[in-house]
Amino acid sequence: MTLGRRIAIAGLAGAAALALASCTGGGDDAPETAETPAEELTCETILRPSFVTELTDLGWSARQDPFRVGEHELKGGVQCVWGDYEHGTDIAQMYGWAPVSAEQSTELQTYLEDNGWLKEEEGDYVYLTENPEIVSYIPEGEYGMTYQFADGWVAMADTKQGLDLITWRG
Repeated sequence: MTLGRRIAIAGLAGAAALALASCTGGGDDAPETAETPAEELTCETILRPSFVTELTDLGWSARQDPFRVGEHELKGGVQCVWGDYEHGTDIAQMYGWAPVSAEQSTELQTYLEDNGWLKEEEGDYVYLTENPEIVSYIPEGEYGMTYQFADGWVAMADTKQGLDLITWRG
């Protein structure tokens, strides 16, 4: 999917995701490791460096907030909304990452399922994504805002494909 199409889709997804939040590449893009100190967790460090460059070249910056799943805030996490804040456009993209215990992971997955999110398991990952029957802006066959749960962490993006841009794995 082209960056322009991702931006257009993400603009719609970002608005819905913000409302909800209120209530593996190589080289320079290699994932961070457990040796990376937690204080380096920022909107820039959780994403592929080349993608951060693309966003900043567009004149975008990130608003950094605590990581949330609905009303649940995860300590030590970061949730980022990237957009053109200087010109005030309504197009944005969301990405986030947080450490999570096994108990928290189970609780959050149950919370999302209870609120109509769809669960899929693929290998070592559990994905929970917005139900396209409830959220009408998701194109057929695509995923909207999605949480990716793994052993010790959870990531989120405004589209399931966007999770591939998050390289931080704690």
